[in-house]
Amino acid sequence: MNIKVVDIVLEEIVPTKEQIVELYNQLKQRTFSISHKAVPQYEDHIDFVSNHPYRAWFIIKQKKNVIGTIYVQHDNSIGLNFTNNVTEEQIAKILSMVTAQLSPLDAAPSIRFGEFFLNVSSSNIELQNKLKNIGLTESQRSFCFVKDK
Repeated sequence: MNIKVVDIVLEEIVPTKEQIVELYNQLKQRTFSISHKAVPQYEDHIDFVSNHPYRAWFIIKQKKNVIGTIYVQHDNSIGLNFTNNVTEEQIAKILSMVTAQLSPLDAAPSIRFGEFFLNVSSSNIELQNKLKNIGLTESQRSFCFVKDK
C-alpha cells in the first residue's frame, strides 16, 4: 500500500532489499535516537526489519527523495525520524496521512492509551516545537535508568 498526498508518499515497509538498505542508511544518519546508542550491525538490522514489531512502518518520500521514516507501534505510539529539515506543514501532512489510514487501538487501562501519541528525543527541541506549533500538546516526560554512568 502506498499513500500519497500532494508530493509526499508513504511507502509501506514490505521489506524489499532496497528498503532494508535505505532504512540502514537512515539509521546511520540519525542525529536523535531513543531506542539505541549505537548503530547495529547490518546483519542485525536485516533481521530487525524482516521481523519488525510495528503495526505499520513507512519510508517517507517527497519527489522521490527519502525524507524520513514513520512507524506506529501496538501501544499507539508513533515514531518519526527525518533526514533533513522537514517543515511543520510536511509533518502535519504525514501525521494526517498515517492517522487517516490507521485508527488507534482501543484503550487498555495500565497498558495502552486510547489515542495516538509521539515519542520524541528530549534533545530534539526543533521537532518538539514543530509538533507544538501544529497543535499537539506535550503530555509526559520519560526518565531512563542508565547503567554505567
